[in-house]
Amino acid sequence: MSSSDGTAADASWERSDGRSRPPPTVNTIRRIRQACTNCRHRKTRCSGERPRCMNCRRVDRVCHYEPYSATNPPSSASVAANNGAAKGKSPSSLFPRTGVVDPELLNRINTIESQLAQLHSQGLIGFLNGENQNGSVAFPDLAAATSYQEVSPKFTEPSPPQHQYPPSVSETADTVPDMSSTMRFTTAPPPAVIAHLIDAYFLHVHNQPYSYFHEQSFRERVNYGLIPKCLLFAILASALKFSDSEYFQGSIREATEAYAREAWLAILHEHLTVENNPTLQVAQASNILGVVDFTCGRTSSGWLKIGLAIRIAQDLQLMKEPKNTLPPIEQEEHRRAFWSIYLLDKLVSVGQSRPPAIAEEDIHVQLPSDEETLRRGIWKKTPTLHQLINWKSETESSVNGTFTQTILAATALGRCCRYVLHGREMDEMPPWDPRSDFTLLNTFLLLIDHHLQVETPSIPQIVEQYRRPDGTLDFQSLEHVVFARIVFHTAHCLLNHPFLLRMRLQKSNCKVPPKFLTRSFQISCNHARSISSLVEDAIASGCHVQSSFYAYASILAGGILSLAIHIDQEKGQVTDPETLSHYQKAIQILERTGRRWDHASKMHLQLMLFDANYHSLAALLDSQTPEVDPKLESALWLMVDYVAMSALNETALTPPPLSTDTFLSPLNAQMGLENNDGFTGLAPDANSDPNVAFLGNGVPL
Repeated sequence: MSSSDGTAADASWERSDGRSRPPPTVNTIRRIRQACTNCRHRKTRCSGERPRCMNCRRVDRVCHYEPYSATNPPSSASVAANNGAAKGKSPSSLFPRTGVVDPELLNRINTIESQLAQLHSQGLIGFLNGENQNGSVAFPDLAAATSYQEVSPKFTEPSPPQHQYPPSVSETADTVPDMSSTMRFTTAPPPAVIAHLIDAYFLHVHNQPYSYFHEQSFRERVNYGLIPKCLLFAILASALKFSDSEYFQGSIREATEAYAREAWLAILHEHLTVENNPTLQVAQASNILGVVDFTCGRTSSGWLKIGLAIRIAQDLQLMKEPKNTLPPIEQEEHRRAFWSIYLLDKLVSVGQSRPPAIAEEDIHVQLPSDEETLRRGIWKKTPTLHQLINWKSETESSVNGTFTQTILAATALGRCCRYVLHGREMDEMPPWDPRSDFTLLNTFLLLIDHHLQVETPSIPQIVEQYRRPDGTLDFQSLEHVVFARIVFHTAHCLLNHPFLLRMRLQKSNCKVPPKFLTRSFQISCNHARSISSLVEDAIASGCHVQSSFYAYASILAGGILSLAIHIDQEKGQVTDPETLSHYQKAIQILERTGRRWDHASKMHLQLMLFDANYHSLAALLDSQTPEVDPKLESALWLMVDYVAMSALNETALTPPPLSTDTFLSPLNAQMGLENNDGFTGLAPDANSDPNVAFLGNGVPL
């Protein structure tokens, strides 16, 4: 029997009255009146027990029974009863012997049962047992909280179910339920708050730089309740940093952690089980949660979640072209989900012994289309990554979308990190040899420069290209242009970083040309200045510049410029005022970024501490110096390792000074700032800046 026939049979059985069913016997299979929502969607037999059926108890899942009217169309008898009631007749007078129950009463009873089941599953049943000290009982907005449970992709509705939203949004949008905040954030917020966070997500997070959705289709799926809980809560957690809703006033961090935790538990309990296979939405949610954890300092947890997203993407064959039977919008969402996972895999691999998990040679899916093509929902042929990064390709390939620019820059960054950070086996050629990997990487960066057109046009000119007729900016296209250039300059800074080159040459035991390290250092300084200039121009032009990766790019650039300032001071030379200005810009960028991202506030302090406590750095450029001081080596590793500086680790915040003598930062010395405790005058005050109030215990507030 088909599923549609079975549904019709169930509905027919539910409409029949008690006299048409035979009395139960010992051998008769007991059939329940209504299955819970989860069992109905999974087409499994439901025991019908209240408040939770056996299946939901077994997997520790919230059990929700829909109102009878949602699954049981009113019979002709009930319609007649309602018509009679409208004429002033009571239902009992119309049906004195049949025992037909008022459907409105059944609906109310079922709603109460659903609320009790939800309260029991959340551990709030104590409210009904007198555990509430103030004597008031507050029921959460269960309609909104339970409408985003997992729904089968085959399930469709002609219109959004009416029971998803509370009767009055204005009464719940800006009020706080009378329960502990911990419990308040274990369920979805009111619909108006969800809509606000989704708006914030598409304005500040989507395509900056990760891109997963076709916006219009996603909003429609939200309205129909077709977004799995894991994905919805992951989006709420990622958007909270950009929210100004009164609903989360004073609880942004708490709500972010609670929503991220609920999303992860939903992945574990509802998708990573025997009877459920991970879907595209699970891969998207896991990747989003990886960013949330990584930027909050939980780098190991974030690393594992990103790894899970990669494995799910490989299991779903996202690295290959999606089936052409899928609608163009779904095909593009598959591609963008994969490329977002690929991008994050490259960015979080900027650390020692953190190699990326996705190999370029295993990718066969074409690159994302431009934003306008995606919005129109049409298919467009785009080149593959292999075609764009191959000088010898016979295909006339071009960069069609700004997301592709970010992917190209991330590919270059990944290759540079593999060379300088991941402990790759030494190639036989020294870096100055034309056949060496170092030379090949510089050639590859030249190719990426050709695609990105890094030098021209300028950021203000690019911004005007993405200005709509009404004067607003197309942030979803524009932000990729800025981000790709920042990543490109970051790759150059890493490849030519004097410390990383010294560590590599230290293992090769070869004679180094006198000018090699000096020239490489000058290249890294030029690109470090380009990072601060780009960010400053982007901010002045109205771009968001809110990606978490900007924090790492800024501390890397600031660290290189700090080296240049120290080395000039040790040599008795006057530092170029432009270098001082760009160093100050890097400090300001970190301070600005730290207002939203936990790891950025730590990097801000880390750069200040490094500048104040370490000197005698000119030896890095001296090819005759055999080895780098071990303490200085440890401090310099912390200035280039994205994973180490993002982790919650006190040693990353307070590196031990090389000397007990009071040392004045060369930048502060030239600016007339002095502090007797050995720290720079620009160091943030823990009493005035909430972003650095974690100095006491190493844990940010």
